[in-house]
Amino acid sequence: MTESKKGTLATGIILVLLGVAFIIINLIPGFADGKTWPFIFIVAGIGFLLPAMIWPASREGLAGLYIPGMIFIVLGGIFLFNVLSSNWGVWAYAWILIPAAVGLGLYSGAIIGKWHDDVRKTGTWMMVISAAVFAFFAALFGDLLVKSIGAGFLILMGIIIMLRAILKKQPAE
Repeated sequence: MTESKKGTLATGIILVLLGVAFIIINLIPGFADGKTWPFIFIVAGIGFLLPAMIWPASREGLAGLYIPGMIFIVLGGIFLFNVLSSNWGVWAYAWILIPAAVGLGLYSGAIIGKWHDDVRKTGTWMMVISAAVFAFFAALFGDLLVKSIGAGFLILMGIIIMLRAILKKQPAE
């Protein structure tokens, strides 16, 4: 299949899936009660990821789209949590996850686009630092669920960092 046909086919599939989603949202009672709008961000994010998957010959040039794609997906996830939990106070510190989304985009783009390893490392540190700061504020200021998630995430990150330090091979002297 030619590259042009792949793109046209993918566009058609996306439009059909969007149509089906909107039919479900509009026809199932109680489903469209204002809780589905965050999916717009998630679908937009996936839309940014698709070109690199559809056109493998251009993957390296399209890998930069992973950065805005991950931002949209993370924002959609944050908004979905806010809508489902009715806990909009989390947004006061959940925005700290946006740099983590940029880091995830850099990390993914570096792998897909075969960018320099320093970009992947930068993305990793952006994710770790942003997530740690979010977890710290969540553990301090969240409700019981959010505090528990934040504290658990801090513990998990600490264990991963300790294991990495223990298991990391020392350079030969």
